[in-house]
Amino acid sequence: MKTYRILTVALVAALLVGCGAAKFAEEKTLLTTVTKAMEALTGAIEKADAPEPVIAALGTFSDKIESFVPAMKKINDEHPEWETNPPDELKGTMEKFKSATEGFQGVLPKLLQMSNDHADNPQLQDAFRKFQSVVGGL
Repeated sequence: MKTYRILTVALVAALLVGCGAAKFAEEKTLLTTVTKAMEALTGAIEKADAPEPVIAALGTFSDKIESFVPAMKKINDEHPEWETNPPDELKGTMEKFKSATEGFQGVLPKLLQMSNDHADNPQLQDAFRKFQSVVGGL
C-alpha cells in the first residue's frame, strides 16, 4: 500500500510538471521560431558585403515573421512582465530570445548603412521597407 501511495504521488507530480510545461508550449515554440529567424538574419547581415544577400535575408525574415506578428504582439500585450520576469518554464527560451535580440540590434547599424549606401537599389529599399513594417508591428 505504501508503494502504491509513493507511485501515485510521483505520477501526480509528474503530471503537474508536464501540464505546466504544456501550458507555455505554444509561446515557447513561437519565441523559439522568432529567435532562430533573428539569429539567421543577424548572421546573414554580419557576413554580407553586398545588397543581394541582405535583400534575401530581409525577405526570408520578413516572410517568416509576418505571420507571427499578431501572436508576438499578443504575448507582449498580455505578459509585459515576461521581459524581466518570465515563468520558470520560459526562462531559458526568453534568455535565448533576448540574446538574439541583442545580436540583432548589434547589426542594425550595418543594415542601416547598407540601406543608405545603396539608396538607389529599389530591391533593397523594398526589402528594407517590408522589414520595417513587419518589425514595427511587434
